[in-house]
Amino acid sequence: MKEKDVNQSEGVLGFTELWALGIGQVIGAGVITLIGPAIGLTGHSVWLAYLVAILLGGLTNLPIIIFSSVTKYSGGDYSIITMLGGQKIGGMYIVGFSLQMLGMSLFATALGIYVHSMFPMVNGTIVGIVFLVLFYIINMMGIANMANAQKLMSAILIAALLMFIIGGAIKADFSKSFRLFDGSFYMGGASGFWSAVMLLVYSCQGYKFNVNYGGQTRNPTRNMPLSMLAVIPVLIVVYCGAALIASSVLPLDQVAGKPLTLVAQTVLPKALFYAFMFGGPIMALLTTMNSSFAAMVGPFTKASKDGWFPAKLGATNKRGGAYIILSIQLVVGLVPVLLNFSVGQIVNNLMLITTIYNFLLFFSLLRMPKKMPAKWKQATMHMPNGVYYAILALAFMGQALIGWNSMRSLTLPLAIFNVVALAICFVYAIWRHNSGRTHVDTEGMLELE
Repeated sequence: MKEKDVNQSEGVLGFTELWALGIGQVIGAGVITLIGPAIGLTGHSVWLAYLVAILLGGLTNLPIIIFSSVTKYSGGDYSIITMLGGQKIGGMYIVGFSLQMLGMSLFATALGIYVHSMFPMVNGTIVGIVFLVLFYIINMMGIANMANAQKLMSAILIAALLMFIIGGAIKADFSKSFRLFDGSFYMGGASGFWSAVMLLVYSCQGYKFNVNYGGQTRNPTRNMPLSMLAVIPVLIVVYCGAALIASSVLPLDQVAGKPLTLVAQTVLPKALFYAFMFGGPIMALLTTMNSSFAAMVGPFTKASKDGWFPAKLGATNKRGGAYIILSIQLVVGLVPVLLNFSVGQIVNNLMLITTIYNFLLFFSLLRMPKKMPAKWKQATMHMPNGVYYAILALAFMGQALIGWNSMRSLTLPLAIFNVVALAICFVYAIWRHNSGRTHVDTEGMLELE
């Protein structure tokens, strides 16, 4: 056993840092932009739709949360899939995972849109580029500096959203918000309610990327699962609270399809409204951008050591910043921004890829009780195997439902792009493995015994 690879006792991230990273990763601008369209689908029950979406997102994340209580590991999902599912499958995952770097451009593009909406004279594209470069520099200074910045920004984000909820509660009329049998509660019927849930669930899953920080975490089998579970009550308060206020201040026909900023302008004085815009949607994007840079480093560093990519890919500077990986992320994030890709184009190109890789993860986790029986028995979240398999089955079905809903919106060109991109990644991974260029260090991934 290469103890130095998996012993995380000297990691720089504790519970508080991981919690802030999870909050910043999951709470994005969706809370501002999606509630209005969800109101248009389901009416006053939008807060309940968000609650169901949070629970569904928690269900799909629960298998990885459970596993994070079982053993120490580095490399995130890549290590899990490689050890439990097989080296070729792990290679397919990590090569395809590189496509997730496109998400960085999503945050920069959305950030530019928000800033431009507040200050029309400002060029949104330039703003997006400036902040991409800023967080690139912060991450180049090491994970401790990145985590400190994240804690501060996450605190501002939560404070801004709570300010909106408290300010809105003073002026809200909740008389129809809990009338389950009122016509405006399930305005779109069962189909409208579930469409709202599917729309909102994408903003409820991102905290699972905490697993990518295993190599930098203190006491990971405690802090990792606890930090992810602790994000869920925050989401319930913030998301359900914001949805409740958004549907209770103005008539539904005025807020349906509109961003949360419309209600914020109504309930907050002008100075506080601008503070909300900075601390809410803009800070939500900044926290996600910052943590997304860091979340890629662990898996790609481990994969480069294992030969899926050139070894130099994982090189670090004197502060511990993985300068090559971070630089690639910066470039991949900049290109769609410079080419003026829309947010929709970026999101659609990630849907199918995300779903397929979650299925690879579930398949690998299915093997955990048999491949790691001793560790599984000692896990803090240990449960009977039957219960664990039932959770996996429910998570699989939940992810399948989410994936199917996503893929229905794919156009033929986008579907072809997704399939071709995945095929290229799979062929490369198989070729790389069969050519003998890989030397996967399985001992350095997980403590099996």
